[in-house]
Amino acid sequence: MKTLISKPSFQTRLSACLLATCLLMNAPLAIAEDAATTIAPEIVSLTNPDKSYGVQIGDKLTRKMVLALPAPYQIAKETFPKKGNKHNGIELVEINVATEQQKTRTLYSVELGYQAFTHKKTPSVMQLPALEYVLTGGEKPIKMDIPAWGFWFSPLVAGGIETAEKNMQPEFKPPLVDIRSHQTRLTVFLSLLLASLLTLLYINADGQWMPFMGGAFARAHRKLKRLSKKPAVKTAKDEKQALVYMHQAFNHHYRANIFARDIERFVIMHPGFKKMKKEIEQFFEHSNTSLYSVDARDSAKVIENLVQLSKQLRDCERGI
Repeated sequence: MKTLISKPSFQTRLSACLLATCLLMNAPLAIAEDAATTIAPEIVSLTNPDKSYGVQIGDKLTRKMVLALPAPYQIAKETFPKKGNKHNGIELVEINVATEQQKTRTLYSVELGYQAFTHKKTPSVMQLPALEYVLTGGEKPIKMDIPAWGFWFSPLVAGGIETAEKNMQPEFKPPLVDIRSHQTRLTVFLSLLLASLLTLLYINADGQWMPFMGGAFARAHRKLKRLSKKPAVKTAKDEKQALVYMHQAFNHHYRANIFARDIERFVIMHPGFKKMKKEIEQFFEHSNTSLYSVDARDSAKVIENLVQLSKQLRDCERGI
């Protein structure tokens, strides 16, 4: 049994040729479209301010966007808006850019902070400006557009100079505040402060900066302090010199050489030293022991005790 195959007609062959030609012509276009699809940048997210109305002068409006750029494209730095740029009453006051490199693309996180500075008298529509980024790094530059964002601007006060003139109030001199009571309090406070400082100085100072500060025991105390601060090891000679300083102070007040038997009369002559009578008796006892004893003593300790005693007698001398 034979199968009969008819020869294709002329119309069939012509149709086949036209179909093949169309396929050959469309192939490069399809490849180009695929390539264009591959390198197309993408706006991953675009976050505009929450409030699009009631915006007033000085309000900050933040706009955030995440852009995905196929490798090796990147945004040209000079196409980013510059901080301080002003456009129709809108000023760019902040810009932050962060990048994240991924395997086949680069993510750009851009945060823009705007503030409205305008003097519009009535509510009006304003907008954050549109942006145009230029992508470089590939075969040819690509432009990427970010649309503008509109909002309603509300002035703080409706009206202009006419409204302000109607609400003007006549100037008046502010009343003076009576500060005499404060001046009195300040004077009293400063007087008390000065008196307190002088009292502390009189009680604790070793110098002769004020009257009645240069008494005999005050001088003896200064000499004993200098003697105690000498770095050399204290000897019996230093100890005897310290005792001499004290005896000179007693003799000055007694107006004669004073001995242990004269202590009672000394206290009667100078009642201010009465509270120190016991310590004065102990001093004369230790003085006699030091002057006439041959046993070794801790001279540094004796001098230190005399420094303390001379300070107490100086306070009595000053009436403290």
